[in-house]
Amino acid sequence: MGWQEEVVSALDAWVAHEGVPAREPRWRPLGRAAKSGKPGEYVVDVRGTDTTTDQLQGDSLRLAGPDESGVDAGHSVLDVFKDGTALRVRVAEFADPADPHLWMKPQPAGFLVKALREGLAALTDAPLAHLMARGEAGAGRLAATGLPPGVLLPAQDLAYRACTGEGLWLVWGPPGTGKTTVLKRAIVDLMARGKRILLVSATNVAVDNALWGVMKERRHADGHIVRVGPPHLREVAEDASVCLTLMVRERLADVDERRRAVAAQLVEARARARELEELERSLANFDAIGYAADRTRLDDPTRTSSALTRACHQADREAEEAGKRVEGLEEEYKAAAAAVRATEQAQAEWKTYDEVQADLAELRVAVTAVEAKALLAENERDAADSALMDLERLTGMAKRRAKRDREKARLRLETARTETEKAQTKAAEARSVLTRTEQEYTARLEAHRAKISFSKAEITLRQTTLRTVETDLEDAWRVERAAAARLSPLAEQLGLSKAAEARVMEADRLGHPRRHAAAATLKPQVTADKENRPALERRHRELQEEYDKLARDAQGEIIRGAKVVATTLARFRTVKAVFDGDYDVVLVDEAGAATLPEVLLAVGKAKTTAVLLGDFMQLGPVLPKLDSSKRPDVAKWILREVFEHFGIESPTAAVNHHGCVVLDVQHRFGLDVMDLANTLAYDGVLKPGPDVVRRAERREPGDPEIVIIDTDGLQSLAQAHRTGRRKGWWPAGSLLARALIDLHREDSESAGVVTPYSVQAEATLEALRDTESMGGQLAEVGTAHRFQGREFPVVIFDTVEDDYGDGLWMAHASRASEATAWARDGVRLCNVAVTRVQTRLYVIGSRSRILASGEETALGKLGALIRAGRTRSIPATRLIAPAARPVTGLGEFGSRLADVLSRHVEVSEVDDEISFYETFAARLAEANTSLWIWSPWTAKRLIGLLPVLEEAVRRGVRVTIFVRDPYDTGQKKQTALVQRLRDVVQTVVRVNVMHQKIVVIDEYTTLLGSLNSLSQSHSREVMLTIKGHHFARKILAHEHAEDFARPPRCGACKGDEVDLRRRVNGSWYWRCFNRTCPGRRGNRAWRRPCGSGRGAGAELDLGPHGLADQAPGLEAPSLREGLDDDQTSSVLFQASGGVAEAGWGSRSPWQSATSMRKVAGPASGLVRRRASKKSRPGTCPCFSTGRPLARFPLRGSFSSGRRPEPAVHPFGAAGSPVTTA
Repeated sequence: MGWQEEVVSALDAWVAHEGVPAREPRWRPLGRAAKSGKPGEYVVDVRGTDTTTDQLQGDSLRLAGPDESGVDAGHSVLDVFKDGTALRVRVAEFADPADPHLWMKPQPAGFLVKALREGLAALTDAPLAHLMARGEAGAGRLAATGLPPGVLLPAQDLAYRACTGEGLWLVWGPPGTGKTTVLKRAIVDLMARGKRILLVSATNVAVDNALWGVMKERRHADGHIVRVGPPHLREVAEDASVCLTLMVRERLADVDERRRAVAAQLVEARARARELEELERSLANFDAIGYAADRTRLDDPTRTSSALTRACHQADREAEEAGKRVEGLEEEYKAAAAAVRATEQAQAEWKTYDEVQADLAELRVAVTAVEAKALLAENERDAADSALMDLERLTGMAKRRAKRDREKARLRLETARTETEKAQTKAAEARSVLTRTEQEYTARLEAHRAKISFSKAEITLRQTTLRTVETDLEDAWRVERAAAARLSPLAEQLGLSKAAEARVMEADRLGHPRRHAAAATLKPQVTADKENRPALERRHRELQEEYDKLARDAQGEIIRGAKVVATTLARFRTVKAVFDGDYDVVLVDEAGAATLPEVLLAVGKAKTTAVLLGDFMQLGPVLPKLDSSKRPDVAKWILREVFEHFGIESPTAAVNHHGCVVLDVQHRFGLDVMDLANTLAYDGVLKPGPDVVRRAERREPGDPEIVIIDTDGLQSLAQAHRTGRRKGWWPAGSLLARALIDLHREDSESAGVVTPYSVQAEATLEALRDTESMGGQLAEVGTAHRFQGREFPVVIFDTVEDDYGDGLWMAHASRASEATAWARDGVRLCNVAVTRVQTRLYVIGSRSRILASGEETALGKLGALIRAGRTRSIPATRLIAPAARPVTGLGEFGSRLADVLSRHVEVSEVDDEISFYETFAARLAEANTSLWIWSPWTAKRLIGLLPVLEEAVRRGVRVTIFVRDPYDTGQKKQTALVQRLRDVVQTVVRVNVMHQKIVVIDEYTTLLGSLNSLSQSHSREVMLTIKGHHFARKILAHEHAEDFARPPRCGACKGDEVDLRRRVNGSWYWRCFNRTCPGRRGNRAWRRPCGSGRGAGAELDLGPHGLADQAPGLEAPSLREGLDDDQTSSVLFQASGGVAEAGWGSRSPWQSATSMRKVAGPASGLVRRRASKKSRPGTCPCFSTGRPLARFPLRGSFSSGRRPEPAVHPFGAAGSPVTTA
């Protein structure tokens, strides 16, 4: 099998390792996007993300809102380039999503590896690749001559001759030795000679740095150079003669102009809609109808305030005159009423007089009536007598016939005579009585008359006068009331008119009528815009699709016509026009950071010359964790690095290799950093350039090149929270780095923060985001991989090395002969951090650990510089000090740093119980929404703080407190106090083992330091207050606050005596500690997985010591109790020899205990971990079947009862359950 087939076979193993994606990758957010000021351009802070720009394609990016459901309908990205810490993207000019976020759909797993495999499989006629495969660098000839003397240093000129000569060559160029200068000169001259050059690198920034050097020479015509892929330098990204995107845009200007025209219409429509929205928002308190009514009122001349004022004055005068008349008439009325009252006796007398007269008149009438009856009776008698006499005078037959009538007439006459006599008698008697009565009444009337003082006429006159005055008074009253009645509505109308005038004046002053008129004009336009928008957007999509289709063709033409094609190794093999091109010369920069197969593929495209430039003492490529023991091809072609392939693994080997040009004069950093780099990695190869020497001579004695920020004495603030056996994070690094960045920002110096661990980079980023704004240049923060190929005036190397235990990765970094590859990689990481600097290197870490480190370790090399007096050390304990305590001996720089740090960290001393209560209670009283407290012990302070906590709960504050469970040594005696605490606050969570001393208030204020918030009643403490939402939320995420704040009830006893525990592999679970729980079986108790953090979902009860129970005879059926077959895989822990190994069972979800013991040995515990429901039985969803997850030493053994150090992930990152210790 030839080398090509071997490489392809090895790549097949890599592809299999990557796996076949079960489904299309989902959109994932890269970050919140902010408008840059240019139409359609947005900026995204991508610090802290693991996304490389090689994954960024316009069709894989979307600008949308924060919800994934709306991403597919979002806006496609037209252009993208990296601008320092930010990603700049261009979308359609009318794009304006609410709360914009940039989303990316990652490339499918193994996409780049598959492209690499296909490229190598199809590679033909590649003589230089054959040389490289055999490890034969230097097989060729250097150019006969170099550049004129003085242009380049001798070693650089030799590298230049390699680039302009023939064959395969290596150039080892440590940082600052001028690789970019060599590339610039070589590419310019090769272009002039008509050569076609492929410039590739493992990193985008290396491509741009080299390309920018060529561009500055200005010896190329448009189209001679093309940068393929998103540039990282603004100078490259904005140069239309180099940037492929801009070149395509120029070539397709007609289509782009048509697209822009449609976009302009949509932008105008959006502007109108926004203008209308803004107008309506500004008119929210404007009552247009009321304004129109006010204007109508004021347009009526009778309703103006001046007219109504005059009317009010007139009505007031009339009311006043009416009032005066009423007053006069009231006096007249009083006089007339008095005059009438004076006649009241006379009126009474006249009444009596009239009554007597009336009685007399009534008697006279009665007598007259009696006499009239007598007269009537006499008349009746006379009539009867006359009628009888007439009948008597009849004769003859008539007389006989009238006989009966005569009898009746006689009877009538007799009756009449009788009645007449009676009536005459009564009349006589009545007249007699009247005569007597008249005499009596006449006497009485004369007596009454004599007593009356007023005549009836006088009385009548006075009464008439009173009635007249009363009538006049009532009329005056009506006039007065009418005037008053007119005055009130007039005054009301006057007030309304004045208010209307004020409203109209204010509305006119604010321009509301004008804006209302403008809004009325805009509304129909906006309505029409809404109707037209779908058609315009559809037309824009059509034009964009037309542009994209033509752009693909144009890209190919541009690339094929270019003399220099510059891109990354990843894009080289994925962009067809680049890969299919013919190249005379292939230049691979940062080759040490690339994998061997991808460099082989690039070299295979070279006709005459291939030069690999890089530094094998910097970090190598990120390689897959493939098993090399059974696959020699994998070990040879995948896991071996490029320089290692040529037999170069040390500076000495590079110097002695005939095919390797060594650049040994550096121009970047000072002498102290150079000596440190030489002792760390370069074995004295590096020499200072002339500028370095001159800078060193001019450097002030008080201006050290290396400054140690000593974290000793910061206690828990500078204690690493381990997220693995040799990695972790600490708050001290984040706070000190933030202060250092601010300090140098004030001096207009940019700084980069390098740290070995991504989790520390995340913490530092969150601390920085609380003080940064998107308007300024954001500080670079990341792991060493992110900084490779970069340089900064100031570098802050956060080692995360405290003075506890045996240290993390950097403490074990070494190039000693017995050092492991992991330890050697640690040196390379240190080397990257150290060699990024130009003027000042800060190292944050424990000075005592540095000085105690072995001579062969990386920290030991730094310790040697400290002992030689070539560094300056600043104790962080003197920087983080209470404001009331004066700090001396720090010097000008240290004092400035302390001042900057004090802006972010407030330090409070707690010397006694009173000062604690005052300080801590004051902080708790600030809580408005939430209060989180982690306190390992509770003691007498609890009693004093209960009222403060209770008051917080009454204010509606959500209070959550984490304390140790009752079986903790220091907590058993405080069970009653803990119960009192539970009676007051909403949530008290008991944790089996806890050391955190943290308080987070309102997700903004964080208290840290050497305090136990509810304990230590006799010890002096220091309380640190850090403010910022990002940092506080990151602390809460680190502590899994939300997930752990919901403890369940025991599923067996239904009680709440449940505590939180952690396994060796870092997963969390709830466990019932009720000794009488029916679910207990010896030391085994009811438990439930806690759904947070790495390994969440594990089902193992680790027993009272947190370790897997020793059960070598335990059979499979008892292991699987309570678990479903399709949800469980097995992990083996081997404890023999002080080493534990974890691996997934490869045969079935439940191997027999016998087969497990064959793998794990006799002293093994069985750990069950919940796997994804979609994973195949017996396989891990993250790793290939049967591969060991991790291997790590244990401190102690299972039988000793000592607990291995837990694997802690502070920010709850989900992922593979790799168990480290």
